[in-house]
Amino acid sequence: MFSKVLFPVDLEDVVTAEHALRYLNGMLSNGQELHILGVLPGFNMPLVASYFPEGTVEHAINAMEQQLNELAEQNLSSKLSWFIHVAEGVPHKEIVKKARKLNCDLIAIPSRNHGFVEKVLLGSVTAKVVEQAGCSVFVMR
Repeated sequence: MFSKVLFPVDLEDVVTAEHALRYLNGMLSNGQELHILGVLPGFNMPLVASYFPEGTVEHAINAMEQQLNELAEQNLSSKLSWFIHVAEGVPHKEIVKKARKLNCDLIAIPSRNHGFVEKVLLGSVTAKVVEQAGCSVFVMR
């Protein structure tokens, strides 16, 4: 079975994240680690950073950590070992990078239904993760 699972969360769709976390809670057992990852957009790019007051990035990271902790506490049992991570950058790249860094053997990622135009213009984070991941990817509908 899998020992380390990475679960990327899109806080713009909390309902899907809650559903997926409850599913993972039933699927995982003692001895397995669940790493919950939130990804912020790249605030540290010089052009973008110039529009925000000092401390904005740190505040955003702290707020996301708090939201992810609350999400985990509300949807996971105490028997499961879980850890919160926040990254900054392009979502699919940060997900793949974090999975490699943590040596995860599974990425469990919820999939949202985007319209055709969104898929063509933006691409799908899930599809890019599946394509680039160095471990198994479990796509949850």
